[in-house]
Amino acid sequence: MQPSPELVKKNKTKMGVQVQDSHGSCGCGSGCLGPLTFHSEAKGQLVTLSEDGRRATRDTSSFRHGLIFGSRHLRIMEKVHMRIERSVRAWHGALRVGLTSVAPGSRTIPSLAIPELTNSPGYWAIPVPEQQCLPRSELIFWVSQCGTLHVKTDGGQKHSLKTRVDTHKPMWAMIDVYGQTTAVLLLGSIKKCLFTTRRSCPVPAVEPTDDNCGYSEIPTKTLKRMMGQESLGEPGNQENLSLPCSQNYSQNTSNESMEECVVCYSDIANVILICGHRCVCSQCALRVFSEFGTCPLCRHFLNPAHCYEGT
Repeated sequence: MQPSPELVKKNKTKMGVQVQDSHGSCGCGSGCLGPLTFHSEAKGQLVTLSEDGRRATRDTSSFRHGLIFGSRHLRIMEKVHMRIERSVRAWHGALRVGLTSVAPGSRTIPSLAIPELTNSPGYWAIPVPEQQCLPRSELIFWVSQCGTLHVKTDGGQKHSLKTRVDTHKPMWAMIDVYGQTTAVLLLGSIKKCLFTTRRSCPVPAVEPTDDNCGYSEIPTKTLKRMMGQESLGEPGNQENLSLPCSQNYSQNTSNESMEECVVCYSDIANVILICGHRCVCSQCALRVFSEFGTCPLCRHFLNPAHCYEGT
């Protein structure tokens, strides 16, 4: 026995899927892609929404808990335009953008997209370099016909994910307002078809100003931690740092043979944790130790009483 259309629509609404009838419930006509907004319920603990659900802002008290999802599924080759509005010079790493085939709201939202979600089936994300996530900068992301996730930034730099997205399932936008990035604004989306161009619902323009775009003040607690640890990217403090339960691994190893840090995906992983994993850079290592207390890969407890005695 097949469920009624009304029941299907009700269940989809509960899961966060925006349902439109054959005439387009947004009222813009059949050529409209539908409204492009963030999901009002499926969001991180520190995220607040404004501008009718188009702006997502993460509280600056932490670098994490900034996950947010789209309110409707995206089409293949639908290019989402987004602006980075605010940043804070307190953390290492920046925005992550991606897609998910898991309906928003159907699971508990973790604190990070990478690796907490991307280690699970149905989640794909690309970290955008800090220097390409400055306030007022814009980017575009989309998935191609063959399932490749692409991100293109203001300067024309293009980043692609090697792992293929499953385009046979509905896909929702997944944004992690992470690290230095603290506020983003959805500008709209475009999908070029054979004879026409489809767009998301028209919305009032939000021009970048000094009020909505710029750098936020560093919270006092975070600033004290920065001054005490000298570890969060201040000029002159880029030397390798020692950490309980770890050994710096940069002395006799070339950068070419080393992998990226699994936290910021920007610098080389040059620290070995007590569990044996070399997976974080010196700046993120202190954060991992103080904020998490476990290895990002194996969740081994980082106990200061059992430091790594590397030679």
